Amino acid sequence: MHAAEWPTRLLDIEALSGRLAGDEFYERLSGPGPGTGLTPAGWLRALAEAAIKAMGADFAADGKEWPKLWAFCCGLADEESLDDLEAEADVIAGRGLTPVPGIPVPWYQPTAGADVRVARDAYGARFLLIAPFSDPGRPADPDHWYGWDLDWCADGLVVAAGAYGSAAEALAEWRAFAGPPAATAELASCPPELGIGLLDPALADSPQAESVLGGEPAEFLRELPRLSRRASALTASLGRLLSREPSSSPAGSFDSAIEDFLDWHAEHAGNSPDARDEAAEALELLLAEWGPDVPPDERAFYACSPHRIQACASILRDSYEPAWVNKALPLLPGWTRWCASKTALDAEAAGRALAAARAEAAILASEMHTITEDEAPFRRPEWRARHRPLAEHPVRRGHNRPANRSCRR
Repeated sequence: MHAAEWPTRLLDIEALSGRLAGDEFYERLSGPGPGTGLTPAGWLRALAEAAIKAMGADFAADGKEWPKLWAFCCGLADEESLDDLEAEADVIAGRGLTPVPGIPVPWYQPTAGADVRVARDAYGARFLLIAPFSDPGRPADPDHWYGWDLDWCADGLVVAAGAYGSAAEALAEWRAFAGPPAATAELASCPPELGIGLLDPALADSPQAESVLGGEPAEFLRELPRLSRRASALTASLGRLLSREPSSSPAGSFDSAIEDFLDWHAEHAGNSPDARDEAAEALELLLAEWGPDVPPDERAFYACSPHRIQACASILRDSYEPAWVNKALPLLPGWTRWCASKTALDAEAAGRALAAARAEAAILASEMHTITEDEAPFRRPEWRARHRPLAEHPVRRGHNRPANRSCRR
């Protein structure tokens, strides 16, 4: 850091701070030994505290490094470090010096009156959320666009984030990384309630900020400081819109949809009462691990991507008694066909989903089942991987957990 040439524009200061912090964190995580033992959020706080202490030592020695240390702190700052920064700014001002950036730090805010935009892949659980951000001194003049690549197949997960010169640039990059199901996706205006829900895993107090999943690329770690800061600012902005325009259709229960499926399945099974009861029991277990407990919207609930199908089946085999799992997995192809019809999935995407469901249904659970950890979660193309690491599949506890706990291992 001491040798770095520090810019004066806040966006460039953020980028350089993130690169320095992220690259060192990446080296610690990927190097030999147990790593730092720090969470992403804890790592950033520890760095900011160390830089503030170094500033004090530099002042005491009449050094010349404090402007770089100050800029580094501003690039990493979050709400918790503001008081320390303001105190340090008083010390700097007492010496007749002017810090850059100034205090309060002019963090970028969502551009006044501009649309937040969202794109989603064909299955409906992989999203690009993007918004223009402005310098507080020019709130109506977009400075840049900031985007989040969000995967809501198993749990809400930020798989990438970054600043872009335009929405079109962000969309093109996201399509390339998300894979063929996103090839024709287009940006549309994002309803406030959907945007708030999608951004939940990007906030500073999210489980992802407080844990290391494994396999985080350096590019992702470099964005940690500002991806959460931007998410917090955008969530607050969307919340103000939501307070003026309350949703007329809040997310509710999917009980009626489940009953519709059971009717459909019973009809295809010859309307046998036993078949319906068995399907209801199997579906209860299947839905316990069918994506997030609280999906961002109805379409995301029906999303039947190969990724979600593989993740669901893997968690079931690893977490529940084999006898229960082997009753639930045969229902997976029928459930997939039904979900594909609910979202009017095109023939190619539906075919891939059904093929994945049939393949998973054919792999019976066993007492010694293990999951092959052969791919990291970040920027995973939909039509490539066979399994996701178990670390990405925390056992969720929510309203859709099966009532019969004896099926758990």
